[in-house]
Amino acid sequence: MNKIYLSLILILFVSLSSCVEEIDLILDGDDRKQLVVDGMITTDTTSHIVDLSKTAPYFSKEQTERVSGAEVTISDDLGNVFYLYETEPGIYKTDTNVYGLAGRTYTLNINYDGESYYSESTMKRVMEADSLSYKWDEVREQYIILFYGQEPKGKGDIYMWHLYRNGKLITDTINKVLFTDDEFFDGTYIEGWEINHCSHDYNIQKYDTVTVDTHSITEDALLFFTGLLSESGYSSNPFSPPPANIHSNISNDALGLFLASAINRKTIIIE
Repeated sequence: MNKIYLSLILILFVSLSSCVEEIDLILDGDDRKQLVVDGMITTDTTSHIVDLSKTAPYFSKEQTERVSGAEVTISDDLGNVFYLYETEPGIYKTDTNVYGLAGRTYTLNINYDGESYYSESTMKRVMEADSLSYKWDEVREQYIILFYGQEPKGKGDIYMWHLYRNGKLITDTINKVLFTDDEFFDGTYIEGWEINHCSHDYNIQKYDTVTVDTHSITEDALLFFTGLLSESGYSSNPFSPPPANIHSNISNDALGLFLASAINRKTIIIE
C-alpha cells in the first residue's frame, strides 16, 4: 500500500473565531484522490461551513486540491433543507440565519464529479453551565477557570470544551481541546471543575474575559478527534500504535467528519 496524506483544516468553532489548524496526516491507501470533508452545524445562528478537499501523495510538494463545483446541502429529519454556497475554492457556507436544534438528526449530502456522498449526525443535548469562577495557580502563574453545572441524567453524553481569552480562541490546537464522556459523573452536579487544569499554558490573567463553550459531540466525533491526536503525535502514550486510518463518518470512501453539535456558552471576567 502506498502512503497518502490529507491536509486537514480543522474549522474550530467558526461561530466565534476564524482560527484554523492544519494537520498533515499519513494514511494507508492507494493513489486515488479521496474526498476529505470537514463540516459542522451547531445551535448558533450563523453561516455553517463545509470544507471540501482531496488527499494527495505524501511526498507531493503541492497544496492539497480544493474541491470546487460541488452541490452541498444539509437537511434535518423534519424535511428542512439548507443549501450551501461556495464562497471560495472548497469552502461552502449556509445562509447566516441557519441554526440547529438538539434532538434533530442532520444529513450532509454532497454531489461532486458524478459521485454522491452523505453523512448523518444527531445533535445531542448539552450540559449547561450554571456559572464560572476562577482561582489563581501559583505554580503556573495563571488563573484556572472553574466550571459549575448539572450533568443530565442518562449515560451516553459526550462533551468537548473550547476556551476563548478576550475573544481569541486559545484551545487552538487539537491537543488543547478537552473531551470527556459522562461515564463517571452521569447525572451529578459538577461543582468547581478545573476546566483548564492540564499542563498547557493558557496564560489567563487578571482583567481577561474568558468564554467557555461546552459542545455536545457524537461518538463518531470522539473517535475522529482521538484518532487525530494519535496520528498527529499528540497522544500521551508514545507506545500506542496508530490506527489503520482515522475514523470517518462520510460515505463512499470519503474521509473526514460531519458533526451536529449543541453549544452552551458562558463568559466570566477575571477581576
